Parts: sequence; structure tokens; C-alpha cells
Amino acid sequence: MSPGKTPSHIKLDERNHVEKPLLDQLAGLGWEIIDLDNKQYPADSHRDSFTEVVMFPVLREQLKVINPWLEDDQVEEAVKQLTASFPGTGLIENNRHLFNLLIENTSVSENRQTGEKSPTVRFVDFKRRDNNRFIAVCQFKVRILGTEHHICPDIVLFLNGLPVVLIECKSPKVKDAIPEAIDQMLRYSEQRGAKGEGSAPLFFYNQFVIATCRQQARFGTITTHIEKHFYRWSDPYPRSVDELEHGASGPNDQQRLVAGMLDRDNLLDLIRTFTLFSTNDRGETVKIVGRYQQFRAVKLAVKRLLEGKNPRERSGIIWHTQGSGKSLTMMFMVREMYRHAVLSRWKVIFVTDRTQLEGQLSETSQSIGFTVKVADSIQKLKELLRSDSSDLVMAMIHKFRETDLTEIFPELNTSPHILVMTDEAHRSQYAMLGANLDKGIPNASRIGYTGTPIDKTERVFGDYIDKYTMRQSIEDGVTLEIIYEGRTHNAEVTDRPAMDRAFEDVFSDYNLQQRLEILGYGSRDAYLEAEPTIAAKAKDMVTHYLTHVFPNGFKAQVVATSREATVRYKKHIDAALTAAIAGLEKSNPVKLNLDQLKALKTDVIISGGHNDLPHLKAYADPVKHASSVKSFKLSFDGEDEGVKGDMGILIVTNMLITGFDAPVEQVMYLDKVIVAHNLLQAIARVNRVGGEAKDKGFVIDYVGIGHHLKKAIDTYDEREQKEIIDALSFPEEELRELQASHAAVMASLKKRNLTDLTDHDAFFDVFYDEDLRFDFMMAFKKMTKCLNLVFPAKEALVCMGDYQALNEINILAGKHFRDGRLSMKGIPPKLRGITDAYLESRGIEVKIEPISILDEDFQKQVGKRDRVKTKAAEIEHAIRHHLDVELDDDPDLQASFAAALKAIFEQFRDNWRKIYGELESLRARIRSASQEPTYGLDRKKQMPLFRMFKREIFGEAEFNPGKGALKVAEPLFNGMTEEDRISHLIHLTQNVFLIVERELKLTGFWESIPARNKLKADLQNVLLQQEFSKLPGLVANRAHVISRIIEIAEKNNDTILYAE
Repeated sequence: MSPGKTPSHIKLDERNHVEKPLLDQLAGLGWEIIDLDNKQYPADSHRDSFTEVVMFPVLREQLKVINPWLEDDQVEEAVKQLTASFPGTGLIENNRHLFNLLIENTSVSENRQTGEKSPTVRFVDFKRRDNNRFIAVCQFKVRILGTEHHICPDIVLFLNGLPVVLIECKSPKVKDAIPEAIDQMLRYSEQRGAKGEGSAPLFFYNQFVIATCRQQARFGTITTHIEKHFYRWSDPYPRSVDELEHGASGPNDQQRLVAGMLDRDNLLDLIRTFTLFSTNDRGETVKIVGRYQQFRAVKLAVKRLLEGKNPRERSGIIWHTQGSGKSLTMMFMVREMYRHAVLSRWKVIFVTDRTQLEGQLSETSQSIGFTVKVADSIQKLKELLRSDSSDLVMAMIHKFRETDLTEIFPELNTSPHILVMTDEAHRSQYAMLGANLDKGIPNASRIGYTGTPIDKTERVFGDYIDKYTMRQSIEDGVTLEIIYEGRTHNAEVTDRPAMDRAFEDVFSDYNLQQRLEILGYGSRDAYLEAEPTIAAKAKDMVTHYLTHVFPNGFKAQVVATSREATVRYKKHIDAALTAAIAGLEKSNPVKLNLDQLKALKTDVIISGGHNDLPHLKAYADPVKHASSVKSFKLSFDGEDEGVKGDMGILIVTNMLITGFDAPVEQVMYLDKVIVAHNLLQAIARVNRVGGEAKDKGFVIDYVGIGHHLKKAIDTYDEREQKEIIDALSFPEEELRELQASHAAVMASLKKRNLTDLTDHDAFFDVFYDEDLRFDFMMAFKKMTKCLNLVFPAKEALVCMGDYQALNEINILAGKHFRDGRLSMKGIPPKLRGITDAYLESRGIEVKIEPISILDEDFQKQVGKRDRVKTKAAEIEHAIRHHLDVELDDDPDLQASFAAALKAIFEQFRDNWRKIYGELESLRARIRSASQEPTYGLDRKKQMPLFRMFKREIFGEAEFNPGKGALKVAEPLFNGMTEEDRISHLIHLTQNVFLIVERELKLTGFWESIPARNKLKADLQNVLLQQEFSKLPGLVANRAHVISRIIEIAEKNNDTILYAE
């Protein structure tokens, strides 16, 4: 399958299984549907030309519905503000400008009915949904400026004539459906670095984009460029999942997203309340649309504030797991509150230690007409609490002195219209401040935001308003599952071999002193800090890191028990790395990148004290920390402002365990006893999505927490404990997954009698069926993912032989069918070394492209096949590939050969011997056509007319699909030599082309019957000229020839007008 081209069977699948159900669901939600195909006119979608992206008649009409006092000239003035006045040429700049106009509205000089000066003109009626018009257009055709080409996004959604949402649908049978849809939207919005491949103005009005293949559906914005930042919308709140139509397996992703985001009320809410612009770590402007858990939590919390009869009923906890955007949820909450008159007078207090939140809140508050007042001391906080004004108060808790926190507050304000929102509500200093706030503002409502569950003893906020758990986050693809692997024996279970083999379980207090004394240590810390213990563990860590994590380009964090232990760990990890490199220089079977490994650095990140010894002080420099952390966050081959990404392992004890985000980190080696939310926050360092080869995160436990996990999280309720344990996986589960995926592939092949993995032709014959090929592709992909997690554990080696043979089939089938979905693309680097070596040993060159059908050696290659069907299939797919890629700039020839190919299969059906012969003849004709002279005519614009004249006048064709043979011209025809005939045809083509081109330039030509009649009359005048009237049969046959000219002109309209 060639890049950028969708085969017809997949296109059909996309239409029937993705596009059509989506349009039907939109219709059920009250959208008007305009379902178009390739043959469409601008008027079909309320436009004058395909260069327009706004439905001007609809926009004008809705402006009058929303603002009935507007007069026609004022409507035009408002339309111009929205469509003809942009601050610059940049996509994001213009998008932000137009978003602000939609939210903040515009004005005209006067309401001529009432005399009001500078009245507000609204483009969208956010309060009365039915004053707006919602239109969905399928196959919305937009011309790429300066070219003859168009883009046709699958579905564009219009709000009052403005294109606010773009949806790209892909067949589920496309291998990487969502990434492919995202790439297509980047092409459409001209954000891939190339101009002339899309239409940026179509995205000026865009609020969000959607990529869907039905089972999976994700949304992003114009600044979302990679899959990991495209999100699911799993909950169609306020609808329930059960309200959606679905089969036995429950509603698919697409149904949930459409019901949640494209419900007309929800869409208006998302634009008005849940969309904002912010700045990322790199200083770039990003557009953010809230996710479903943020939307739901805000709606539920505001409902509680509106309906609760006392502070307790209005309060509660929002538990949204780490990485789910809690600070944004707080911001959306303020916006939603100020939409309700009764809540807009409330004083809102944020208790946080995040300075970033202050900046984001200041930006948000300006748009709703409030300013953020920062309390950086207890004194300032008390002042702000006393006032009756409806402020947004930011209590920066990290700036408060602990002695001030313990001081008891007097009663400051008894108003019930106060809301306290606390970020990371479980922290101890918050508890101290919270007790004081209870006294100072006794009637305030309190909402706590937390990334981990609240301890069962600390329910000061009341019950949960909303939960977004680790498991839900994993299912949404926002975070990864964590494989938790214990390297200790279980002290409470007698298992002598395990005890001899593993490290000591120091988490359990069971006989702890006695066990440590046997080992020669007086305490837990002494054992964890001991050089021999650390040396053994460091060696084990490095072995695991180099086999499981480093090959795929990911990084590690070591958590040691103390600052002393971190420094010792660095010494022994460095020594273990040096020894490993020496061994790999002698033998490197999996082809690790030794240059990268030699450049790999490690560092210790610890806090310092005044009396530190020099060996600790060396690692307590904040400036050095910043540089090391920056290097660690980059990929190994990355570089930013002179800092290279060669920092591979960070060793810490307290710092960086929490609040530190590095998607490139895949493993945490845990050698410290930590419990409850500290444990959850620590292990969440490895669960960030970070590249295709990072399927899960690893926590390798050297203290025994894993054996006693329930005890470590005992502070939580039973239900929360279960939700946490459900988010973890264990090595034996991963091994079972691999065995199951291996068995599934082999069983499906056996069902098709494919038991000999070396009989490739047998596989090619079965894989001729698209569905069976796709089934193999998905099963092999699953096995690859499972193997990536377990390899190189010895248990994984059992299926390695089959995996290598299956990968060989995967590669050869990809070449045979010219199907780019079957490739090495999905094989992670960890497995590439051994798979590449195997393919090399089998003489398979992965990087060499399949032979072209024009190549002299093509037939020799086909001749190597044993079965006739296999030979025919190879020619068929090679021809399809050639038509898609090589003849893309000659649509006339492309269509002719495609028709011939179709005719062969219709005529001979399953007669593979006959099909093989006909395909070989067709290939010969395509080779001849590739050498066709153009006589100075434009191949794209004029040659289709030349070929038609040659065929109609002299009865000649490049090929005859029915007969499958070239016709040979007579030396003389009607007294003309070959040279005379060609000369007449060239002249006729040029004359006709000039007239056609001139007429097509008229606006609305194809919709005008008089314009078409004029073209026909002008063409007849040319054909009747003396020079051409002698051409055989032209005058008698002129009506038919003119209709053929019109047909070609209509089909090639854009090529004739815009091709260069």
C-alpha cells in the first residue's frame, strides 16, 4: 500500500464502518448532514468557490437570528471582522484571534432600532442553543491555493457557518490508523513544514480535531502534533454509557466521543468554558481543550455548589490520578462558576505550592473579568479572607512559615459564599492550614484535588465528587501500566532457594532484627547503606537496565535509602557499567549502541546541609541538578541549548520522587522503604507515555514492598487499594500474555493449514484475502508488544524461533503485496538487533525496494514463485502500486489502466492462469505507455485531449482493455503520413485547449447552462475549420467529440486551471 493512498476496499470500509455511523449519530444529535462525494459543486456546501472555507450565507443568516436588530450593512461589517481581518499569517496567532472573537464578541457603531451605541454583536449564542445552526459536511472539498489540487477532509463540522471541528476517519484495517489520521490533519493544516499541501485558513476557526477508526477515537487541537497528546473521550456525560446504542461489547470509542463532545450543548460548553491557550515548557503557545474527566468533575462540583444546602453538602474530593491535569481542572472550575450568576459573587481561594498555577490562573481570570490576588504570607491571607469582595485568592503555601501555620486563626469571615480549593490535598502542611481555615471561614465549602486517594483517616473534605483512577488513565492511554517486579524473597514465607538467590526483605518487620544480625547488620539502614549490598544491587540493576530498558532508548531512576547510599550507588553503578561495556566490546549479540552507552552519564541529585561532608556536598549543587535533570529529560540523541541528552541514570533519595515528569524514564529501581501516597507518586514517575517502544513502565523493588503491597497502601479504603493494585502488572502475568499471544498466532495459522513457516508462497496465497492478511498483521503486532516486555528473559526464548520466522513472513508479504503495513516499522529497537541479524542470515535486504514493473528483471523475480496465483498476485499488486505512485500525475492514464485491471478480474474471476496471462499483457502495455512521446504538449493538461482525438479520429488507443492488445497504425491513412496525422492532432489539441481553458476561468462556469452552450458552439467552430474538417469522420461525428471534450474538461477542471 503506497503512502498517502488509500486502496478502494479500505476506503469502502472507512465509509461504511466509520464515516457513515458517525454521520448517523450526528443526525441523531440534531446536526444537519450534507453528505457529498467527489462530484460536488461549491453551492452544495453553501459556498461560491472551493477556495472558501466559511459558509457565508449561513453566517449572515445566523448573525440576524442571534442579533435580530442588525441591518444588512452591519451584518457585512461583522462578517468582515471575522473573515477578512487577521492579525498575521500564522495559524496559531489567527486561531487565537478568532477564538477570542467568538468568546468576547464584537460590536457595531449603533443599534439603529433602539439608538444604543456600540452594541455587542454575538457570533454564537452560548445561552440559547437553538439560535445556532449546526451543519456536518462529509467530504468537504477545499482547493489548495496556488495548485490544481484539493484536500477533502472526511467530516467538517460548522457552527453558524464556521468550520469549528475537523474529523479524519480511517478504516480499522489501516495498521496505524490514529497516527495516520493525525499526520493527514497536519498535512491539511500545513504544519509538516511544507507549503502547498493543505489549507491553513480551514483551521483558523478550528476548536478541536478528531482522529477516529471507530474502535479508537481521539481528539486534539491544532497544536497537538503527536499521538500521545491526543485523548479519548470515554464518558459521554451528562449521558450515561448505557444510553448509547451498542452491541454486546459496549459502545465503541467513536460513539462515546461523538455523544460527549459533539452533543450540541456540550460543544458550546467546550468552546466557551473548557478551551484555553497556554504556554508550554519550551515557551510555545498551545491550545488546550479539557478532557472528559475534567468536564465531568467540573460539572459535578458546580452542581454540588448549586444544590448543596450546607458547607458539608457542597464540599468533596476530586481524585484524578497524576498526569490528568488537575491544575487545569481548577481553572475550568472557576470559569464554570462564573457562568452562574449565583456563584459569580463567590470568593475562591486556591491553596497550592505551584507557581505555574498562579500564571495560568491570572490569564484565565482576566478573560472572566477578575484578578488573582496572591497571598504569600499568612498575614496577607488573613487580610484577603476578611474582605467581602469576590476575589480569586492564591494561597502560596510553600511561602508560609511553619510557625505561622500552627497559629490559630480568629473568625475572619462567616460568609457561606466562599470556596476553598486545595491542590494535592493530602500534604501535611495543608492539614495544618485547613484546620485554621475551618476556624477563620467556618461556612466555606472545600474541594480537595488529589492525584492519589485520600487516607481513610483524612476525609476532612467529605466524600468523592469525581474519580479518575490509575486504571482509567491506563485504559485511556494517558499513562502506562506498571510492571512491578520484586528482587527480594518474602520474609514471611519459607522458601530457602528464593532466600539464597534474592536480596533481603527489609519492608517486613517479621524477625527483622534477627535476620539482619545473621547477615551481620545492626539495623535496616545499615544493611541498605552497606557497600557489599549496594555493589550487588547495582550490578543487578545495570544488567536489567542494559537488557530491558536501554536497548529501546529509555532511562532509569534509582531511589536509595539515604543521601550516603546515593553516593555509594553512583560509584558501584559506574563500575558495573564499565565492566558491562568491556564485556559487550567482546560480544554484542543484540547490537546495543555502544557509542551511546559509552557516552551515558549518571548523577546524584540530593539536597544539601551546612555541615555536609565534601563527598555529599559535591552532589548538592542546584545549578548542576538543573543541568542533569534537563539532560535526563531529553532522549539520548537529543540536544537543547547546548545540553546533550546523555544523562541516563539519576540516583535520588527524596528529590525527584514526586512532581517530576520525564516520559523518557521507563524504570525505577526502588531501594528505599516508602508507603502510601509517597509510594504511588514515586512509581508514577515511570508510567508516562513516552514513545512507541515504551509499552509499560518498570518498578524493580529491592526492599520487599511488592510482597506486602496491601500493607504499604493500608491507609486507603479497600476499594481504593483494589484500584491501585489493578493498575500494576507482575512479570508472571506478562509471561502468560506472551505465551497466549504466541499460541493465538500459531492457532490462527494452523486453521488455514499454514503449518510450514518456510512455505512462503502458501502464506502469500492465504494473505491474498485482505481480511486474513490484516488478522495476521494484528496478531503479530500483539506478539511483538508482549515479547518486547519480556525479552531477554529465558522464558521468552522458547518462542523466539517462531517469532523470527513470522517476522520473515511479515517482511516478504509486505514486499509481495506492496503493503507498507507489513514492515519492520513496529519492531522496537530492543528486538531489531536480533531480527535484523536473522533476516541478513536469510539473505533478505529489508531496505531494498521491490522491483518496479518497468524493470527488465521484474518477470525474472515473478518467475521464482511456484504457484500461478502467487505469480498473478505479485503482478497485480505491483501494477496497483505503480498506478498509485508513478501515474499519480497523469490521472487520464491512471484511470484507463485502473479500468483495464478491473475488467480483467471481472472477466476471468478465479481463473488464475488466464488472469496471470492478461496481467502480464497489461504490464507490457503500461511499459509501452511509460515511453509515450508528448510532442511538446503538457502531459497533465493537454495529453488527455490528444489521446481522445487520436482514438476518436483514427481509431487508435494506447491499449484496448477488452481485447488486451495494441493496435498498429497503417503507414498511410486517408493519404496522410504518420507525421501529418500527429501534426494535425497536436494543432487541434492546442486550439481546443485554449478555448476550454479560457471558458473554465469564468466563475461558476459548470453551474451556468448558457456558459456551457457557448463553449459547445466555440468548439464546433474549431472542428469545422477547413484545416480540421478533412480529418476522417470528425465533422459527421462532431457532437460525440464535443461531448467527450466537455467530459474531459469537467473531470480535469482543476488540472487545466491550476496545474503547473
